[in-house]
Amino acid sequence: MKVLIVDDEQDVRDSIRLLVNWAEFGITHILEASDGAAAMELIRSEKPEIIFTDMKMPNVDGIGLLQWIETEAPESKRIAVSGYDDSMFIRKTMKHGGLDYLLKPIQRGELLEALRNAVSSWRQAEENRRLTIQKNVEINQTKPVYWDKVLTKAVSQEGYYRTVAEELQSAFGWADVRECQLVMLLTDPLPRAMMEKFGHNPDLLYFLMTNICNEILGAAKNGYAFKHTDPNYGIVLLCTGDLASLPDKLAAMNEALYRVLDARFYFACGAAQRFPDRIVAGFLQALQTARSVSFSGDGRWIRPYVETAAPAEKRVVLAEYSESMIVAVFSGDRQRIETAVTNWMQAIGQLQAVTWDHLKYWRYEFELMYNRLLEKIDYAGDNPPPPLPRRLFMLEKDGSISLPEWSREWTEALMRIAEALKLNRQQEHNAIHAVKAFVDTHYRQTLSLQEIASRFFLSREYLSRRFKQVYNENLSEYIERVRIENAKVLLQNDQYSIAAVAEMVGYQDGRYFSKIFGKLTGMTPREYRKGLGGGG
Repeated sequence: MKVLIVDDEQDVRDSIRLLVNWAEFGITHILEASDGAAAMELIRSEKPEIIFTDMKMPNVDGIGLLQWIETEAPESKRIAVSGYDDSMFIRKTMKHGGLDYLLKPIQRGELLEALRNAVSSWRQAEENRRLTIQKNVEINQTKPVYWDKVLTKAVSQEGYYRTVAEELQSAFGWADVRECQLVMLLTDPLPRAMMEKFGHNPDLLYFLMTNICNEILGAAKNGYAFKHTDPNYGIVLLCTGDLASLPDKLAAMNEALYRVLDARFYFACGAAQRFPDRIVAGFLQALQTARSVSFSGDGRWIRPYVETAAPAEKRVVLAEYSESMIVAVFSGDRQRIETAVTNWMQAIGQLQAVTWDHLKYWRYEFELMYNRLLEKIDYAGDNPPPPLPRRLFMLEKDGSISLPEWSREWTEALMRIAEALKLNRQQEHNAIHAVKAFVDTHYRQTLSLQEIASRFFLSREYLSRRFKQVYNENLSEYIERVRIENAKVLLQNDQYSIAAVAEMVGYQDGRYFSKIFGKLTGMTPREYRKGLGGGG
């Protein structure tokens, strides 16, 4: 923190400097000026937080300096120091933001109190500024997310726009808009380059793309690009203003996207509609266009709405090929998996067109098949399930579906499941899992770590370490937990005494049983039974 002392008398500046232990107030720099003009230069360059100023000075006096500071450095805290007990000076000091008015000769106690108040006032103001900046940053960060949600509802739910009309008109200047056009910018499937750059951070990709689109649209009254909350629908452009120029703007957007992201994208358009009454109809038209987009790589990136849709081609159903894929996965043989996937790809290759609608349906079918396979795997210990691939389809640079890449992606995904199944089968015969099964059925017996290790021809140390690695629990802890869980079941039948229950689950000492039971459940066996409504 910096302090500026302004006075044409050197001895006054010296006295202020010497009367204060500046470090106690967090002040590290003490600046001096002999008149208002010199003070202005220092304030511009050094930006001191606290300013002491005399009232009577050559060139620019204290009143002139205070007036200038009020405009040029309003955050600074000002204290007047004067040899004149003049009400006019005092009034003008307060009018122009002065915190205090000290009379010469300066009293140390008054000086310290004034400085303390000034420092406290500046710190409070600085905290307020920090909070304001933080709030503005948070608002700017969350505002796009908020508009994504509001506009998604506006284009998807009949009548919703009316409930937020005033807010949207204020934010985007749509009060006088009478016509609109909805466009979907397809972000699924993604070009190969986008997967490599943004596969792990799709939100950043959406942020860049919507910013580029909104820059091309121009002023908010011309429309707004937002991310639909359903990831299937990508980015939506609600376009207003001069709709006749929209095709040129969409082409400009694609060129800008290409320059920044090295990839082009498909735009699926609806027809011009009355705003806001037909906004949902416009979105449904854009969705209809999107569903008919064929990923053929013919260079037709901007697809206009066609009222009479082309007859749908017979759909190739994945279910007709999935059984052979599943059998191949269970075989664990990579070549069989590749063959099964290749048969599917050959069927796809015979289609006249592969559309956006096709891909959505095939993704749904693939996820069903994938999850069906995952159900066959017992995930225990450090064997997590192989995740579903982030992207099942990818585009070449010309916008066509890459069948070789698609085939590779599916083959690798199915191989991951095949390897997990193989590992799972190995674990079923693993000695550590056999130990767990043994404890589950022999918990009533006296079980020690050494006895169990010997039974399975393992070292005591290896058994202890591997059991903890696989099940994230010590073997002794697991034995106690199994016994207590079974004891809880037996305690539901009040024909067994607590001592009998203890023996039935492997504890010869009833008091030790009660201690372990309390440790794991937080209550005594008697309290647990009472809570069940049983007897004592």
